[in-house]
Amino acid sequence: MAIHVRRLGWLAIFVTICFTIFWSRTYYPTTRLTNKLCSVLGICDADKSAKFSVEDDPVVLEGYGGFTGTTIKATLSGVVLPNPVDAWLGIDYAAQPVGEGRFKPVDWPAPLSEVKPATTYGKACTQDPKYVNIEAQGEACLNFNVYRTKGVPLSEKLPVFVYIHGGSFNFGSSKSLDGAAFVASSKAPIVVVSFHYRLNSLGFLPSVLFSQEGLLNLGIRDQYFFLKHFAQKHIGSFGGDPKTITLGGRSAGAHSVGIHYFHNYGEDAGKPYFARTIHQSGSVTARTFPNATYPLYIQQFEEYMTYLRCPTNDNAAALACLRSAELADIRKISTKLYDDSEYNNTWPFQPTQGGPLLEKFGSQSGYDGTFFHLPTITTSVTNEGRFAIPGDIKTNDKFLNYMHTTAPLLAAEELEELAKLYPDPETDGSSPFKDSPRAMQYARLAAAWSDYGYICPGQETAYRVSTAGVPTWKARFNTNNSFPEWRGIPHAADGRYTWPEPKVQHPEIGHVHHGYLSSFVATGNPNTHRYPGSPEWPKYEPEGYGLDSKPALQLVVQPDDTKIEADDIRREACLFWRDPKRAPRLNK
Repeated sequence: MAIHVRRLGWLAIFVTICFTIFWSRTYYPTTRLTNKLCSVLGICDADKSAKFSVEDDPVVLEGYGGFTGTTIKATLSGVVLPNPVDAWLGIDYAAQPVGEGRFKPVDWPAPLSEVKPATTYGKACTQDPKYVNIEAQGEACLNFNVYRTKGVPLSEKLPVFVYIHGGSFNFGSSKSLDGAAFVASSKAPIVVVSFHYRLNSLGFLPSVLFSQEGLLNLGIRDQYFFLKHFAQKHIGSFGGDPKTITLGGRSAGAHSVGIHYFHNYGEDAGKPYFARTIHQSGSVTARTFPNATYPLYIQQFEEYMTYLRCPTNDNAAALACLRSAELADIRKISTKLYDDSEYNNTWPFQPTQGGPLLEKFGSQSGYDGTFFHLPTITTSVTNEGRFAIPGDIKTNDKFLNYMHTTAPLLAAEELEELAKLYPDPETDGSSPFKDSPRAMQYARLAAAWSDYGYICPGQETAYRVSTAGVPTWKARFNTNNSFPEWRGIPHAADGRYTWPEPKVQHPEIGHVHHGYLSSFVATGNPNTHRYPGSPEWPKYEPEGYGLDSKPALQLVVQPDDTKIEADDIRREACLFWRDPKRAPRLNK
Protein backbone atom coordinates (compact mmCIF):
# COMPACT_ATOMS: atom_id res chain seq x y z
CA MET A 1 0.00 0.00 0.00
CA ALA A 2 2.77 2.40 0.97
CA ILE A 3 4.54 1.87 -2.33
CA HIS A 4 1.36 2.75 -4.25
CA VAL A 5 0.98 5.92 -2.21
CA ARG A 6 4.57 6.87 -2.98
CA ARG A 7 4.00 6.24 -6.69
CA LEU A 8 0.84 8.35 -6.64
CA GLY A 9 2.77 11.05 -4.83
CA TRP A 10 5.53 11.09 -7.42
CA LEU A 11 2.89 11.09 -10.21
CA ALA A 12 1.18 14.07 -8.60
CA ILE A 13 4.49 15.92 -8.37
CA PHE A 14 5.28 15.13 -12.03
CA VAL A 15 1.83 16.29 -13.18
CA THR A 16 2.20 19.47 -11.12
CA ILE A 17 5.62 20.19 -12.66
CA CYS A 18 4.32 19.57 -16.19
CA PHE A 19 1.31 21.82 -15.57
CA THR A 20 3.58 24.50 -14.13
CA ILE A 21 5.88 24.35 -17.16
CA PHE A 22 2.95 24.40 -19.60
CA TRP A 23 1.24 27.32 -17.85
CA SER A 24 4.37 29.37 -17.25
CA ARG A 25 5.86 28.86 -20.73
CA THR A 26 2.54 29.80 -22.29
CA TYR A 27 2.35 33.13 -20.48
CA TYR A 28 5.97 33.71 -19.41
CA PRO A 29 8.09 31.83 -21.97
CA THR A 30 11.55 32.84 -20.75
CA THR A 31 11.49 32.56 -16.94
CA ARG A 32 14.56 31.11 -15.26
CA LEU A 33 12.47 28.53 -13.36
CA THR A 34 10.89 27.00 -16.45
CA ASN A 35 14.17 27.05 -18.35
CA LYS A 36 15.84 25.18 -15.46
CA LEU A 37 13.05 22.64 -15.25
CA CYS A 38 13.11 22.11 -19.00
CA SER A 39 16.85 21.66 -18.91
CA VAL A 40 16.69 19.10 -16.08
CA LEU A 41 13.80 17.13 -17.54
CA GLY A 42 14.70 17.56 -21.21
CA ILE A 43 11.06 17.84 -22.24
CA CYS A 44 10.82 21.30 -23.80
CA ASP A 45 13.28 21.32 -26.69
CA ALA A 46 10.72 20.80 -29.42
CA ASP A 47 8.37 23.31 -27.85
CA LYS A 48 11.19 25.85 -27.52
CA SER A 49 11.91 25.99 -31.25
CA ALA A 50 8.22 26.14 -32.10
CA LYS A 51 7.64 29.04 -29.74
CA PHE A 52 10.85 30.96 -30.47
CA SER A 53 10.31 34.69 -30.12
CA VAL A 54 12.78 36.98 -31.86
CA GLU A 55 11.85 39.73 -29.42
CA ASP A 56 12.30 37.68 -26.26
CA ASP A 57 14.72 34.85 -26.96
CA PRO A 58 18.26 36.08 -27.60
CA VAL A 59 20.51 34.49 -30.17
CA VAL A 60 23.90 33.88 -28.62
CA LEU A 61 27.09 34.56 -30.57
CA GLU A 62 29.85 32.54 -28.95
CA GLY A 63 32.52 34.71 -27.36
CA TYR A 64 30.60 37.89 -28.20
CA GLY A 65 27.14 38.11 -26.64
CA GLY A 66 23.39 37.71 -26.97
CA PHE A 67 21.01 39.73 -29.14
CA THR A 68 17.25 40.01 -29.28
CA GLY A 69 15.63 41.14 -32.51
CA THR A 70 12.40 42.42 -33.97
CA THR A 71 9.65 41.46 -36.38
CA ILE A 72 9.46 43.40 -39.65
CA LYS A 73 6.02 43.60 -41.23
CA ALA A 74 6.49 46.22 -43.97
CA THR A 75 8.89 47.10 -46.78
CA LEU A 76 11.29 50.02 -46.37
CA SER A 77 8.79 51.97 -48.50
CA GLY A 78 6.01 51.26 -46.01
CA VAL A 79 3.98 48.56 -47.80
CA VAL A 80 2.79 45.56 -45.77
CA LEU A 81 4.88 42.44 -46.46
CA PRO A 82 3.20 39.20 -47.59
CA ASN A 83 4.77 37.53 -44.54
CA PRO A 84 6.39 38.96 -41.39
CA VAL A 85 10.14 38.45 -41.08
CA ASP A 86 12.43 37.95 -38.08
CA ALA A 87 15.24 40.50 -38.03
CA TRP A 88 18.28 41.52 -36.03
CA LEU A 89 19.49 45.01 -36.92
CA GLY A 90 22.58 47.14 -36.42
CA ILE A 91 24.90 44.65 -34.73
CA ASP A 92 28.59 45.61 -34.68
CA TYR A 93 30.80 43.02 -36.35
CA ALA A 94 34.15 44.61 -35.46
CA ALA A 95 35.84 47.00 -33.08
CA GLN A 96 34.88 50.34 -34.61
CA PRO A 97 37.61 52.14 -36.62
CA VAL A 98 37.59 55.37 -34.64
CA GLY A 99 40.32 57.35 -32.91
CA GLU A 100 43.57 55.44 -33.22
CA GLY A 101 41.63 52.76 -35.09
CA ARG A 102 41.05 55.08 -38.04
CA PHE A 103 42.97 53.98 -41.14
CA LYS A 104 43.74 50.59 -39.60
CA PRO A 105 42.50 47.06 -40.33
CA VAL A 106 39.68 46.00 -38.03
CA ASP A 107 39.62 43.40 -35.28
CA TRP A 108 36.98 41.48 -33.33
CA PRO A 109 34.46 43.45 -31.23
CA ALA A 110 34.70 43.34 -27.45
CA PRO A 111 32.46 40.78 -25.69
CA LEU A 112 29.20 42.11 -24.27
CA SER A 113 28.29 41.89 -20.59
CA GLU A 114 24.54 41.66 -21.17
CA VAL A 115 21.97 40.83 -23.82
CA LYS A 116 21.63 43.69 -26.30
CA PRO A 117 18.53 44.59 -28.34
CA ALA A 118 19.23 44.58 -32.10
CA THR A 119 16.06 46.36 -33.12
CA THR A 120 17.22 49.50 -34.96
CA TYR A 121 19.49 50.05 -37.94
CA GLY A 122 23.08 51.03 -37.27
CA LYS A 123 24.76 54.02 -38.83
CA ALA A 124 25.97 54.03 -42.42
CA CYS A 125 29.61 54.90 -43.03
CA THR A 126 30.79 58.49 -43.42
CA GLN A 127 29.89 59.98 -46.82
CA ASP A 128 28.37 62.94 -48.63
CA PRO A 129 25.14 63.81 -46.72
CA LYS A 130 23.18 64.04 -49.98
CA TYR A 131 23.17 60.22 -50.01
CA VAL A 132 22.60 59.48 -46.31
CA ASN A 133 21.48 62.03 -43.71
CA ILE A 134 24.31 63.28 -41.53
CA GLU A 135 22.53 61.96 -38.40
CA ALA A 136 22.41 58.45 -39.88
CA GLN A 137 26.12 58.16 -40.68
CA GLY A 138 29.43 58.12 -38.84
CA GLU A 139 32.79 56.42 -38.43
CA ALA A 140 31.41 53.80 -36.02
CA CYS A 141 29.56 52.12 -38.87
CA LEU A 142 30.76 48.53 -39.13
CA ASN A 143 27.44 46.83 -38.44
CA PHE A 144 25.20 44.26 -40.07
CA ASN A 145 21.56 43.20 -40.35
CA VAL A 146 20.02 39.73 -40.53
CA TYR A 147 16.58 38.89 -41.94
CA ARG A 148 15.13 35.37 -41.65
CA THR A 149 11.98 33.54 -42.63
CA LYS A 150 9.69 33.55 -39.59
CA GLY A 151 8.50 30.34 -37.98
CA VAL A 152 11.43 28.15 -39.02
CA PRO A 153 13.38 26.75 -36.03
CA LEU A 154 16.85 28.22 -35.63
CA SER A 155 18.14 24.66 -35.55
CA GLU A 156 17.25 24.42 -39.24
CA LYS A 157 20.18 26.04 -41.04
CA LEU A 158 18.90 27.99 -44.04
CA PRO A 159 20.68 29.20 -47.20
CA VAL A 160 22.09 32.71 -46.80
CA PHE A 161 22.28 35.69 -49.14
CA VAL A 162 24.98 38.18 -48.07
CA TYR A 163 24.58 41.45 -49.96
CA ILE A 164 27.30 44.09 -50.51
CA HIS A 165 25.86 47.54 -51.26
CA GLY A 166 27.13 49.73 -54.10
CA GLY A 167 27.87 53.43 -54.45
CA SER A 168 31.16 53.67 -56.39
CA PHE A 169 32.99 52.85 -53.12
CA ASN A 170 32.20 56.42 -52.02
CA PHE A 171 28.64 56.31 -50.70
CA GLY A 172 25.68 54.01 -50.04
CA SER A 173 24.20 51.90 -47.26
CA SER A 174 22.85 48.46 -46.46
CA LYS A 175 19.32 49.76 -47.06
CA SER A 176 19.91 49.67 -50.82
CA LEU A 177 18.57 46.13 -50.48
CA ASP A 178 15.26 45.60 -48.71
CA GLY A 179 16.36 42.42 -47.00
CA ALA A 180 13.06 41.78 -45.26
CA ALA A 181 11.14 42.10 -48.54
CA PHE A 182 13.58 39.74 -50.26
CA VAL A 183 13.01 37.12 -47.55
CA ALA A 184 9.24 37.61 -47.28
CA SER A 185 8.62 36.81 -50.95
CA SER A 186 11.00 33.86 -51.25
CA LYS A 187 9.28 30.55 -52.00
CA ALA A 188 11.84 28.75 -49.85
CA PRO A 189 12.94 29.83 -46.36
CA ILE A 190 16.21 31.81 -46.45
CA VAL A 191 18.37 34.27 -44.55
CA VAL A 192 19.50 37.64 -45.93
CA VAL A 193 22.42 39.62 -44.50
CA SER A 194 23.44 43.20 -45.33
CA PHE A 195 26.30 45.19 -43.84
CA HIS A 196 28.41 48.33 -44.01
CA TYR A 197 32.09 48.79 -44.86
CA ARG A 198 34.27 51.90 -44.84
CA LEU A 199 33.81 54.18 -47.84
CA ASN A 200 35.63 56.92 -49.75
CA SER A 201 38.94 58.03 -48.25
CA LEU A 202 38.32 56.30 -44.91
CA GLY A 203 38.11 52.95 -46.68
CA PHE A 204 40.05 53.49 -49.89
CA LEU A 205 42.96 55.95 -49.99
CA PRO A 206 45.21 54.89 -52.89
CA SER A 207 48.69 56.24 -52.25
CA VAL A 208 52.30 55.19 -52.06
CA LEU A 209 52.22 56.03 -48.36
CA PHE A 210 49.36 53.62 -47.68
CA SER A 211 51.01 51.00 -49.86
CA GLN A 212 54.21 51.26 -47.83
CA GLU A 213 52.27 51.04 -44.56
CA GLY A 214 50.14 48.07 -45.65
CA LEU A 215 46.92 50.09 -45.44
CA LEU A 216 45.46 49.81 -48.93
CA ASN A 217 41.94 48.51 -49.55
CA LEU A 218 40.68 48.86 -45.97
CA GLY A 219 37.05 48.85 -47.15
CA ILE A 220 37.51 45.57 -49.02
CA ARG A 221 39.31 44.21 -45.99
CA ASP A 222 36.30 45.15 -43.82
CA GLN A 223 34.20 43.03 -46.18
CA TYR A 224 36.71 40.21 -46.00
CA PHE A 225 36.77 40.24 -42.20
CA PHE A 226 32.99 40.12 -42.04
CA LEU A 227 32.65 37.40 -44.68
CA LYS A 228 35.64 35.18 -43.96
CA HIS A 229 35.68 35.41 -40.19
CA PHE A 230 32.60 36.91 -38.53
CA ALA A 231 29.86 35.49 -40.74
CA GLN A 232 31.47 32.06 -41.01
CA LYS A 233 31.69 31.88 -37.23
CA HIS A 234 28.34 33.37 -36.26
CA ILE A 235 25.74 33.04 -39.02
CA GLY A 236 24.73 29.66 -37.64
CA SER A 237 23.49 31.36 -34.48
CA PHE A 238 20.89 33.13 -36.61
CA GLY A 239 19.83 29.88 -38.22
CA GLY A 240 21.92 30.35 -41.35
CA ASP A 241 24.12 27.77 -43.06
CA PRO A 242 27.71 29.03 -43.50
CA LYS A 243 28.24 26.41 -46.22
CA THR A 244 25.49 27.78 -48.50
CA ILE A 245 26.21 31.50 -48.56
CA THR A 246 25.45 33.35 -51.79
CA LEU A 247 27.59 36.47 -52.01
CA GLY A 248 25.95 39.21 -54.08
CA GLY A 249 26.00 42.91 -54.78
CA ARG A 250 25.30 45.66 -57.27
CA SER A 251 27.69 48.14 -58.91
CA ALA A 252 30.61 48.67 -56.49
CA GLY A 253 29.07 45.85 -54.45
CA ALA A 254 29.33 43.58 -57.50
CA HIS A 255 32.89 44.76 -58.17
CA SER A 256 33.57 43.72 -54.58
CA VAL A 257 31.95 40.32 -55.16
CA GLY A 258 34.25 39.91 -58.16
CA ILE A 259 37.33 40.81 -56.13
CA HIS A 260 36.48 38.12 -53.55
CA TYR A 261 35.47 35.58 -56.20
CA PHE A 262 38.67 36.02 -58.22
CA HIS A 263 40.93 35.71 -55.17
CA ASN A 264 41.47 31.96 -55.14
CA TYR A 265 45.19 32.35 -54.55
CA GLY A 266 47.58 33.23 -51.73
CA GLU A 267 46.23 32.43 -48.27
CA ASP A 268 42.71 32.02 -49.68
CA ALA A 269 43.63 29.35 -52.25
CA GLY A 270 41.14 26.50 -52.01
CA LYS A 271 39.36 28.10 -49.04
CA PRO A 272 36.14 29.74 -50.29
CA TYR A 273 34.03 31.59 -47.75
CA PHE A 274 30.85 31.51 -49.86
CA ALA A 275 29.16 28.92 -52.09
CA ARG A 276 27.99 30.98 -55.08
CA THR A 277 27.85 34.57 -56.30
CA ILE A 278 25.59 37.16 -57.93
CA HIS A 279 27.19 40.08 -59.82
CA GLN A 280 24.67 42.81 -60.69
CA SER A 281 26.28 45.39 -62.99
CA GLY A 282 29.76 44.71 -61.74
CA SER A 283 32.89 42.67 -62.17
CA VAL A 284 36.48 42.33 -61.02
CA THR A 285 37.42 43.85 -64.42
CA ALA A 286 34.82 46.64 -64.27
CA ARG A 287 35.91 50.23 -64.84
CA THR A 288 39.53 50.51 -63.70
CA PHE A 289 41.51 49.67 -60.55
CA PRO A 290 45.05 51.04 -61.02
CA ASN A 291 47.91 50.68 -58.56
CA ALA A 292 49.04 53.27 -56.04
CA THR A 293 51.42 55.01 -58.48
CA TYR A 294 48.62 55.98 -60.90
CA PRO A 295 49.19 59.69 -61.71
CA LEU A 296 45.60 60.71 -60.99
CA TYR A 297 45.74 59.00 -57.59
CA ILE A 298 48.94 60.86 -56.76
CA GLN A 299 47.32 64.17 -57.69
CA GLN A 300 44.18 63.41 -55.67
CA PHE A 301 46.20 62.28 -52.64
CA GLU A 302 48.28 65.46 -52.66
CA GLU A 303 45.15 67.61 -52.74
CA TYR A 304 43.64 65.52 -49.95
CA MET A 305 46.65 65.84 -47.68
CA THR A 306 47.06 69.55 -48.40
CA TYR A 307 43.45 70.24 -47.44
CA LEU A 308 43.88 68.35 -44.14
CA ARG A 309 47.25 70.07 -43.53
CA CYS A 310 49.00 66.73 -43.21
CA PRO A 311 52.60 66.10 -44.26
CA THR A 312 53.53 63.62 -46.98
CA ASN A 313 57.27 63.30 -46.36
CA ASP A 314 57.03 61.41 -43.05
CA ASN A 315 54.76 58.38 -42.89
CA ALA A 316 54.39 58.31 -39.11
CA ALA A 317 53.60 62.01 -38.93
CA ALA A 318 51.18 61.73 -41.86
CA LEU A 319 49.23 58.91 -40.21
CA ALA A 320 49.14 60.69 -36.86
CA CYS A 321 47.78 63.77 -38.61
CA LEU A 322 45.15 61.78 -40.52
CA ARG A 323 43.98 60.00 -37.37
CA SER A 324 43.54 63.27 -35.53
CA ALA A 325 41.86 65.16 -38.38
CA GLU A 326 38.29 66.36 -37.90
CA LEU A 327 35.78 63.96 -39.42
CA ALA A 328 33.89 66.88 -40.96
CA ASP A 329 37.05 67.93 -42.82
CA ILE A 330 37.63 64.39 -44.08
CA ARG A 331 34.04 64.23 -45.29
CA LYS A 332 34.34 67.62 -46.99
CA ILE A 333 37.53 66.92 -48.96
CA SER A 334 36.38 63.40 -49.85
CA THR A 335 33.15 64.82 -51.22
CA LYS A 336 34.96 67.56 -53.15
CA LEU A 337 37.35 65.14 -54.84
CA TYR A 338 34.47 62.88 -55.81
CA ASP A 339 32.43 65.77 -57.18
CA ASP A 340 35.44 67.03 -59.15
CA SER A 341 35.71 63.62 -60.81
CA GLU A 342 32.08 63.16 -61.80
CA TYR A 343 32.21 64.69 -65.29
CA ASN A 344 34.79 62.17 -66.49
CA ASN A 345 33.86 59.41 -64.02
CA THR A 346 37.48 59.29 -62.85
CA TRP A 347 36.39 58.56 -59.31
CA PRO A 348 38.81 58.73 -56.39
CA PHE A 349 39.00 56.27 -53.51
CA GLN A 350 38.84 52.92 -55.30
CA PRO A 351 40.24 49.44 -54.63
CA THR A 352 43.93 49.54 -55.52
CA GLN A 353 45.69 46.88 -57.56
CA GLY A 354 48.69 45.55 -55.67
CA GLY A 355 46.94 45.90 -52.33
CA PRO A 356 45.36 43.10 -50.26
CA LEU A 357 42.77 41.00 -52.14
CA LEU A 358 43.78 42.60 -55.46
CA GLU A 359 47.41 41.57 -55.60
CA LYS A 360 47.05 40.92 -59.32
CA PHE A 361 44.65 42.34 -61.88
CA GLY A 362 41.29 40.59 -62.02
CA SER A 363 41.78 39.90 -65.71
CA GLN A 364 45.00 38.01 -64.96
CA SER A 365 43.26 35.97 -62.29
CA GLY A 366 40.70 35.04 -64.93
CA TYR A 367 43.38 33.92 -67.39
CA ASP A 368 45.17 32.00 -64.63
CA GLY A 369 41.95 30.34 -63.48
CA THR A 370 42.60 31.53 -59.92
CA PHE A 371 38.96 32.18 -59.14
CA PHE A 372 36.70 30.05 -56.96
CA HIS A 373 34.97 27.59 -59.28
CA LEU A 374 31.54 28.19 -57.79
CA PRO A 375 28.19 28.81 -59.55
CA THR A 376 27.62 32.43 -60.54
CA ILE A 377 25.09 34.83 -62.00
CA THR A 378 26.15 38.01 -63.78
CA THR A 379 23.76 40.68 -65.04
CA SER A 380 23.92 44.12 -66.61
CA VAL A 381 21.34 46.69 -67.68
CA THR A 382 20.81 47.82 -71.25
CA ASN A 383 22.19 51.38 -71.02
CA GLU A 384 24.66 51.22 -68.13
CA GLY A 385 26.61 54.37 -69.02
CA ARG A 386 23.65 56.71 -69.29
CA PHE A 387 23.48 57.09 -65.53
CA ALA A 388 26.60 59.23 -65.39
CA ILE A 389 28.11 60.38 -68.69
CA PRO A 390 27.72 64.06 -69.68
CA GLY A 391 25.22 65.19 -72.29
CA ASP A 392 27.29 67.93 -73.93
CA ILE A 393 29.71 65.92 -76.13
CA LYS A 394 29.07 66.99 -79.72
CA THR A 395 32.10 66.04 -81.86
CA ASN A 396 34.19 62.99 -82.63
CA ASP A 397 37.29 64.62 -81.16
CA LYS A 398 35.53 65.26 -77.87
CA PHE A 399 34.21 61.70 -77.86
CA LEU A 400 37.73 60.36 -78.27
CA ASN A 401 39.16 62.79 -75.72
CA TYR A 402 36.59 61.63 -73.18
CA MET A 403 37.41 57.97 -73.74
CA HIS A 404 41.13 58.74 -73.65
CA THR A 405 40.67 60.40 -70.26
CA THR A 406 38.87 57.25 -69.18
CA ALA A 407 41.68 55.02 -70.48
CA PRO A 408 44.79 57.23 -70.76
CA LEU A 409 47.12 54.40 -71.82
CA LEU A 410 45.25 53.73 -75.06
CA ALA A 411 47.51 54.41 -78.06
CA ALA A 412 46.53 56.62 -81.01
CA GLU A 413 45.82 53.64 -83.26
CA GLU A 414 43.59 52.13 -80.58
CA LEU A 415 41.58 55.33 -80.40
CA GLU A 416 41.18 55.18 -84.17
CA GLU A 417 39.92 51.61 -83.83
CA LEU A 418 37.53 52.77 -81.12
CA ALA A 419 36.12 55.40 -83.48
CA LYS A 420 35.34 52.66 -86.01
CA LEU A 421 33.80 50.31 -83.47
CA TYR A 422 31.39 53.07 -82.43
CA PRO A 423 30.56 54.82 -85.75
CA ASP A 424 30.34 58.61 -85.58
CA PRO A 425 26.68 59.64 -86.05
CA GLU A 426 27.82 62.99 -87.45
CA THR A 427 29.60 61.47 -90.46
CA ASP A 428 28.14 57.96 -90.78
CA GLY A 429 24.50 57.80 -91.78
CA SER A 430 24.34 54.11 -90.84
CA SER A 431 25.59 54.68 -87.29
CA PRO A 432 23.30 53.05 -84.70
CA PHE A 433 23.82 56.22 -82.63
CA LYS A 434 22.52 58.72 -85.21
CA ASP A 435 19.22 59.47 -83.44
CA SER A 436 20.90 60.37 -80.18
CA PRO A 437 18.98 62.26 -77.50
CA ARG A 438 20.66 65.29 -75.96
CA ALA A 439 23.99 66.02 -77.73
CA MET A 440 25.12 64.42 -81.00
CA GLN A 441 27.58 62.04 -79.31
CA TYR A 442 25.50 61.14 -76.25
CA ALA A 443 24.23 57.70 -77.32
CA ARG A 444 27.62 56.83 -78.82
CA LEU A 445 29.55 57.81 -75.71
CA ALA A 446 27.02 56.04 -73.48
CA ALA A 447 27.47 52.81 -75.45
CA ALA A 448 31.26 53.00 -75.37
CA TRP A 449 31.40 53.78 -71.66
CA SER A 450 28.78 51.10 -70.89
CA ASP A 451 30.88 48.52 -72.69
CA TYR A 452 34.14 49.65 -71.11
CA GLY A 453 32.80 49.92 -67.55
CA TYR A 454 30.15 47.25 -67.13
CA ILE A 455 28.75 45.26 -70.05
CA CYS A 456 31.94 43.75 -71.48
CA PRO A 457 33.50 43.11 -68.05
CA GLY A 458 30.33 41.21 -67.12
CA GLN A 459 30.68 39.22 -70.32
CA GLU A 460 34.34 38.52 -69.49
CA THR A 461 33.34 37.12 -66.08
CA ALA A 462 30.68 34.91 -67.65
CA TYR A 463 33.11 33.68 -70.31
CA ARG A 464 36.00 32.82 -67.96
CA VAL A 465 33.80 31.10 -65.39
CA SER A 466 31.57 29.17 -67.80
CA THR A 467 34.45 27.91 -69.96
CA ALA A 468 36.03 26.52 -66.79
CA GLY A 469 33.01 24.24 -66.54
CA VAL A 470 31.30 26.18 -63.75
CA PRO A 471 27.50 26.67 -63.87
CA THR A 472 26.96 30.25 -65.04
CA TRP A 473 23.90 32.32 -65.90
CA LYS A 474 23.93 35.74 -67.59
CA ALA A 475 21.12 38.27 -68.03
CA ARG A 476 20.34 41.69 -69.47
CA PHE A 477 17.90 43.75 -67.43
CA ASN A 478 15.73 45.84 -69.74
CA THR A 479 13.02 47.35 -67.53
CA ASN A 480 12.59 51.04 -66.80
CA ASN A 481 11.79 52.48 -63.40
CA SER A 482 10.40 55.91 -64.32
CA PHE A 483 13.61 57.27 -65.83
CA PRO A 484 13.15 59.77 -68.68
CA GLU A 485 13.23 58.23 -72.15
CA TRP A 486 16.63 59.73 -73.04
CA ARG A 487 18.26 57.83 -70.18
CA GLY A 488 17.07 54.45 -71.41
CA ILE A 489 17.65 51.69 -68.84
CA PRO A 490 20.57 53.20 -66.89
CA HIS A 491 22.93 51.74 -64.32
CA ALA A 492 21.09 50.63 -61.16
CA ALA A 493 17.68 50.62 -62.90
CA ASP A 494 17.34 47.05 -61.61
CA GLY A 495 17.94 48.08 -57.98
CA ARG A 496 14.40 48.15 -56.62
CA TYR A 497 13.39 45.18 -58.78
CA THR A 498 15.74 42.89 -56.85
CA TRP A 499 12.80 42.24 -54.52
CA PRO A 500 9.05 42.55 -55.32
CA GLU A 501 8.88 46.26 -54.50
CA PRO A 502 5.29 47.53 -55.05
CA LYS A 503 6.36 51.13 -55.68
CA VAL A 504 8.12 50.67 -59.02
CA GLN A 505 7.04 51.31 -62.59
CA HIS A 506 6.53 47.61 -63.42
CA PRO A 507 5.78 45.72 -60.16
CA GLU A 508 5.38 42.36 -61.91
CA ILE A 509 9.04 42.46 -62.97
CA GLY A 510 10.04 42.57 -59.30
CA HIS A 511 8.38 39.17 -58.88
CA VAL A 512 10.09 37.79 -62.00
CA HIS A 513 13.57 39.11 -61.21
CA HIS A 514 13.37 38.23 -57.52
CA GLY A 515 12.06 34.77 -58.39
CA TYR A 516 15.23 33.89 -60.26
CA LEU A 517 17.58 35.44 -57.70
CA SER A 518 15.90 34.02 -54.59
CA SER A 519 15.73 30.58 -56.23
CA PHE A 520 19.49 30.76 -56.86
CA VAL A 521 20.07 31.76 -53.23
CA ALA A 522 17.91 28.92 -51.93
CA THR A 523 18.99 26.12 -54.28
CA GLY A 524 21.95 27.18 -56.44
CA ASN A 525 19.70 27.13 -59.52
CA PRO A 526 17.69 30.22 -60.64
CA ASN A 527 15.00 28.04 -62.20
CA THR A 528 13.93 25.84 -59.30
CA HIS A 529 11.59 28.40 -57.72
CA ARG A 530 11.26 30.89 -60.56
CA TYR A 531 8.12 33.00 -60.77
CA PRO A 532 5.19 31.25 -62.51
CA GLY A 533 5.16 31.96 -66.23
CA SER A 534 8.82 32.98 -66.35
CA PRO A 535 10.94 31.21 -68.98
CA GLU A 536 13.63 28.75 -67.96
CA TRP A 537 16.95 30.57 -67.76
CA PRO A 538 19.58 28.58 -69.72
CA LYS A 539 23.17 28.32 -68.60
CA TYR A 540 25.66 30.59 -70.33
CA GLU A 541 27.66 28.30 -72.63
CA PRO A 542 29.84 30.09 -75.22
CA GLU A 543 31.17 27.90 -78.00
CA GLY A 544 34.26 30.03 -78.61
CA TYR A 545 35.89 33.39 -78.09
CA GLY A 546 35.92 35.27 -81.41
CA LEU A 547 33.33 36.67 -83.80
CA ASP A 548 33.24 33.41 -85.76
CA SER A 549 31.84 31.54 -82.75
CA LYS A 550 28.17 31.23 -81.90
CA PRO A 551 27.19 33.62 -79.08
CA ALA A 552 25.98 32.17 -75.81
CA LEU A 553 22.41 32.61 -74.64
CA GLN A 554 21.29 34.99 -71.92
CA LEU A 555 18.03 36.02 -70.27
CA VAL A 556 16.51 39.44 -70.97
CA VAL A 557 14.18 40.67 -68.22
CA GLN A 558 11.56 43.08 -69.55
CA PRO A 559 7.83 43.83 -69.15
CA ASP A 560 5.49 41.29 -70.72
CA ASP A 561 8.31 39.72 -72.74
CA THR A 562 11.00 38.22 -70.53
CA LYS A 563 12.77 35.82 -72.88
CA ILE A 564 16.02 34.25 -74.03
CA GLU A 565 18.32 36.04 -76.48
CA ALA A 566 21.80 35.69 -77.93
CA ASP A 567 24.52 37.66 -76.14
CA ASP A 568 25.56 39.39 -79.36
CA ILE A 569 25.23 43.12 -78.62
CA ARG A 570 28.35 44.96 -79.87
CA ARG A 571 30.39 41.72 -79.86
CA GLU A 572 33.34 43.20 -81.72
CA ALA A 573 33.53 46.16 -79.34
CA CYS A 574 33.48 43.81 -76.36
CA LEU A 575 36.36 41.84 -77.79
CA PHE A 576 38.28 45.13 -77.99
CA TRP A 577 37.67 45.89 -74.31
CA ARG A 578 38.31 42.28 -73.26
CA ASP A 579 41.56 41.84 -75.22
CA PRO A 580 44.11 40.21 -72.85
CA LYS A 581 46.93 42.25 -74.36
CA ARG A 582 45.06 45.48 -73.67
CA ALA A 583 43.74 44.65 -70.18
CA PRO A 584 46.86 45.72 -68.21
CA ARG A 585 46.86 49.12 -69.93
CA LEU A 586 43.19 49.47 -69.04
CA ASN A 587 44.11 48.66 -65.41
CA LYS A 588 41.60 45.80 -65.43
